[in-house]
Amino acid sequence: MTFSRHSVVLWMCVILAQCGLTVALRGQTLIGTVLASVTNKPLPGVRILLLETKRGALSRADGSFVLPLVGRGEHTLRVSLLGFAPIEERITVSTTDTMRIVLRLKQTAVRFATARVVADRIVSDNLPTQNTTTITMQELERSRGQTLGESLQNIAGITLLQTGASIAKPVIRGLHSQRIVIVNAGVQQEGQQWGAEHAPEIDPFAAQQIQVVRGAAGVEYGAGAMGGVIRVEPRHVPQGAWFGGEALAALFSNNSQGAVALALEGGSIELGEKNTLLNDIGNGFGWRVQGSARKAGDSRTPNYVIGNTGFQELNGSVAFGYTNEKLSIEAYYSLFTTELGIFRGAHIGNLNDLLRAIEAGKPLIAYDWTYSIANPKQQISHDLWSLKVKYDASFGQFEMQYGWQQNNRAEFDSHNARIRGDSGLLLASLDRPAMTLQLTTYSLDTKFRQKPLEILLGETSQKAMLTGVIGASGMAQWNVQSGRTFLIPSFEAQSGGVYAIQTLTTREIIANLGLRYDAKQIAVRGSSSRDIPDTMQAFTGLSAAAGVVWFPQFLPITNDQRQMTDNCPLSLALNLGATWRSPLVNEQFSLGVHHGTAQYEIGNAKLTSERSYNADVTLAYKTDAVRIELSGFANIIENFIYLRPDAQNPTVTIRGTFPTFFYTQTLAFLHGVDGSIDAALASNTSENLRVGGTFSLVRGDNLADQEPLIFMPADRLRVFLRYEREEFLGMKDIFLEASSMLVRRQDRFPANSDYTVPPEGYVLFDVSAGSTLEWLGAKFLWNVAVRNVMNTAFRDYLSRYRYFTDDAGRNVVLRVSVPFGDGR
Repeated sequence: MTFSRHSVVLWMCVILAQCGLTVALRGQTLIGTVLASVTNKPLPGVRILLLETKRGALSRADGSFVLPLVGRGEHTLRVSLLGFAPIEERITVSTTDTMRIVLRLKQTAVRFATARVVADRIVSDNLPTQNTTTITMQELERSRGQTLGESLQNIAGITLLQTGASIAKPVIRGLHSQRIVIVNAGVQQEGQQWGAEHAPEIDPFAAQQIQVVRGAAGVEYGAGAMGGVIRVEPRHVPQGAWFGGEALAALFSNNSQGAVALALEGGSIELGEKNTLLNDIGNGFGWRVQGSARKAGDSRTPNYVIGNTGFQELNGSVAFGYTNEKLSIEAYYSLFTTELGIFRGAHIGNLNDLLRAIEAGKPLIAYDWTYSIANPKQQISHDLWSLKVKYDASFGQFEMQYGWQQNNRAEFDSHNARIRGDSGLLLASLDRPAMTLQLTTYSLDTKFRQKPLEILLGETSQKAMLTGVIGASGMAQWNVQSGRTFLIPSFEAQSGGVYAIQTLTTREIIANLGLRYDAKQIAVRGSSSRDIPDTMQAFTGLSAAAGVVWFPQFLPITNDQRQMTDNCPLSLALNLGATWRSPLVNEQFSLGVHHGTAQYEIGNAKLTSERSYNADVTLAYKTDAVRIELSGFANIIENFIYLRPDAQNPTVTIRGTFPTFFYTQTLAFLHGVDGSIDAALASNTSENLRVGGTFSLVRGDNLADQEPLIFMPADRLRVFLRYEREEFLGMKDIFLEASSMLVRRQDRFPANSDYTVPPEGYVLFDVSAGSTLEWLGAKFLWNVAVRNVMNTAFRDYLSRYRYFTDDAGRNVVLRVSVPFGDGR
């Protein structure tokens, strides 16, 4: 794989950004910020409309917006956001200079107007009863440069499935990969996600907000969303006549990683007072260009180097959008490219060395640290094109999103295979991949959101709000496999589904019900060398979900609590669901060395569809002073497909000796609890001292064999102490935090089923600090963190390299971002 084609695209993005720099804004400009009146926190996605000119803007993640003004005199701003009372603000323009304003919105006390979504309405406007957590832009700033999985690891119920320092997959309540749906810019990510070392191909700098849904979401997202959904939303395309952006940089000590990113964005061009019609049209346009690069060397444990674990990335995206009062159109393209090394100590030459490497507790070879990436390695690129259209009619909103993705994966092994050519025996070039996979996906999603309908319930004539969504989706895929080694066959797949969701909201409850039907067809291209025939398969299934949230009205509350929590800080939610997924091609037909995980995998053509029946209960109490959430869940999965080690029979190949794993099915029962707390020990208008933590306990049982499920996350607890201050010594938004992660040894595993017993539990300590600093007319947002302060040697049970090496040791991280432009 080469980056030449992709480099051209990135250079085009840079040229477009340079063109944006030449835009000269003329006329008066209004720069403002929208805040929540009670919490004083910025509100993103607020619509600001200038009534005299019908020009509008949407507030950004920090609540800021920019609007062009025409002429002096009085103007009227209409400001609105779902869940907040709309306002109209009169302003008087008396100069030609830039005006600045702060607008404050009050959260409405009528619950059906908010549906408990407020700023977190990305997913929960469909099923607002589900257990969701949102990571905001401000929180993401403190983890920039890490993988998507690392950004999520502090959320209750989330753990990581890791393959070295550069690959981390999120695990939600014990489920991952094909049972988790990841949505990037509104399109479901399709990129060989079945592999344990196939991390989501998403730029860690691109996200403006990430939302995690814990629990089955098969109605909204189709077959496969058994464990939950992770939605990654890039930065909004801006509106209004302005230009700005942000530059970011990060340094990591453990693997000497350096990361940089640049985002540029702008709005429409002011054409002058005579071009009123063109200005009205042009004011709705916006654009955004973003790019990032990362390069890292080998990771280090406290005692040695983990050889050949460096990586390098080059990523970029570009978006154009147009919005008026009824129509919204956005075109989006993103590119992710990476080359990453695979720990060489996991590729063993013979059976004796494999057993000796596992027993030794450390790599058999001492490696020197380097930036170089040698075989075995992976080269990956992922292209995503998307077109999204929304239209507001008098009776509801229509949405359509088309997506095209292509995922190219090349895997290089470490074996100098000999092949026969016209001139005799030749040494095969290690520059040629041992295996390539190209997955091309077309998708189309449509939905209609009905206009909220106010109804009266029963004899009491209690007011209620009825909202609903109906939708349909379709997808077509082609996966092409080639190379001198074999893992999975080529295949074609088509799928489609239709669904409907209704939500009823009253003063005390929110209740929803959803149904979905899906059909899928897969055509597998056989392999004569592996005795795999051509196969045509068809699967169909129903998904259903029902949920209710109750807000008891018996607690005494203050006016501030009333505005913050829709009348009641306490809520109790119950969700029930049934969903399914068909077996994937790799689960049925794998037969070969999986180089990324250094294991030999054997599929099972007799696998049948999984069926999941799940329930979860969540108790939450949220005020300014304390936020507590406690959830319990239970999930019965019929025909649960999993990869089981064959500890007695490692596989010997010409490429070495590898642990053997085979796919099988069972009746599984996953259950557990997770929760979080964040409480103020001391608080006033300028200072805040908070303490809190999260915990996760997951139990997985193989009911058919009466034994624990293998590879379930170990119990873990994270606690933190955080100090915040508005201003000190010229710095603003200061924070200091100390935290500790306690992970218990996993003692629930099937006997004699793995190559080694689970590793010991461990305790890690982290510290971090940061603030905003203005210097030389620029604003600098910085933070420094030390991970694993004590440089503790440890191995996580879900690490794919735990047979051979410790996890990475201490890591000092420095991040700096500089916003610039109008309204920064």
